[in-house]
Amino acid sequence: MDRFDIVIIGAGASGVLTAAHLHHASPDSSVALMDAGARAARGLAYGTPYGAHLLNVPAGRMSAFAHDPGHFTAWLERAIPGSANGVFAPRSKYGEYLTEVLAQTCAPPSRTRRIPGTVVGLVPGHEDGTWEVHLHDGHVVMARAVVLALGNLAPSDPLRLGADAPDGYLRDPWGPGAAQGLPPQASILIIGTGLTMVDLLLALRAEGHKGIVHAVSRRGLLPRAHAGYAQRSIAAPAGLTPRAALRWVRREIAAAEAEGDDWRSVIDGLRASTQDLWASWTTAQRSSFLRHARAYWDVHRHRTAPEVGSQVEALLASGVLQVHAGHIRSLRDATDGMEVQWTSRADGKLHTLQVARVINCTGPASDYGSLDQPLVSQLRRAGWLVPDALRLGVETDGDGRLVGKGGQPVPGLFTLGPLRRASLWESTAIPEIRGQAAALAALLGG
Repeated sequence: MDRFDIVIIGAGASGVLTAAHLHHASPDSSVALMDAGARAARGLAYGTPYGAHLLNVPAGRMSAFAHDPGHFTAWLERAIPGSANGVFAPRSKYGEYLTEVLAQTCAPPSRTRRIPGTVVGLVPGHEDGTWEVHLHDGHVVMARAVVLALGNLAPSDPLRLGADAPDGYLRDPWGPGAAQGLPPQASILIIGTGLTMVDLLLALRAEGHKGIVHAVSRRGLLPRAHAGYAQRSIAAPAGLTPRAALRWVRREIAAAEAEGDDWRSVIDGLRASTQDLWASWTTAQRSSFLRHARAYWDVHRHRTAPEVGSQVEALLASGVLQVHAGHIRSLRDATDGMEVQWTSRADGKLHTLQVARVINCTGPASDYGSLDQPLVSQLRRAGWLVPDALRLGVETDGDGRLVGKGGQPVPGLFTLGPLRRASLWESTAIPEIRGQAAALAALLGG
């Protein structure tokens, strides 16, 4: 039976960054990276085949290593001569970069190994505190610590149609053929108006689709685009409630604009204190923020590349993209595709659309309480993985250990990235994941 110091489950960006930081911080530690193989080092975000899908963050902030901020830009300059820190690189190139980081991490004489397979269960209880890691093929390895680097979940189904869903309704925008096989002039409907919708819109254009794209969400808000601004260093005052925080942010933006600056400088300047602000709120306050302000925060905080923003603006101006604020009421098969009924937020009236396809682009799910995935289900049943009250992720302590149903950290079981959003809020972008990976490496490599 193979034995390792650390097993990392998942080989997307979170897993690769964790392995790379462990390799640098503790080269003598033996590490196994469990890899299902399909999207190693890429995941959904960086495995896209479309060159129009750009990073949502400038290249200068996307290094795998905070101590070497030019690591990615140096690689990108070799891949695309003339690139600079401020360029928004193709996401597929970032996938290539992470693939190279992974290859270097695992290259001999490294003690990091990739092990193909899907983990289906963990068994603790050995006297030395190790875990048994069980793979789908019956293979078992031992580890003193396990890191769940599971990345983002597939989208949830906002309509909950189950087996009654019409054939033209696609729950997963990343599934096979979501952007293909449409007549060029066909009208389609996208549920959601965030970054996933923008990705699908660009994929449709790349596939030659020229028809009208309707996009519906509760508020009809589109992501803003990046633009230049002067850096601002600001910190939120302690003790702000969500409502008081909103008023404070508005005052800061007004002050920035009065000085000739941009609102983006305030939103990005807050990044260093956002986690502390979130941690200070009660569950009820967090719930209030999610209900009333999250959509507005998301479109300002999670922005598109300027080039992407220009394309979206052009499609809006031409009428090809039509954004609606409202709720989907029903879908049904029709002679020429699908009939969709939706209620407008503006006038409360019921409207009908005839479209060839309806695609769910509401973004990744986060409810680990209902996820039917073998490993998560087993951990949940054992009481080691506890979904948080707001279903944003799972309960963790300050070091990323999972907190079990008894309220105590589970020894030797860690996570990072999207699963930690419940306690950190800001936990899905590369700079945050990179920091968590470095902290885990320092903790586990000792």
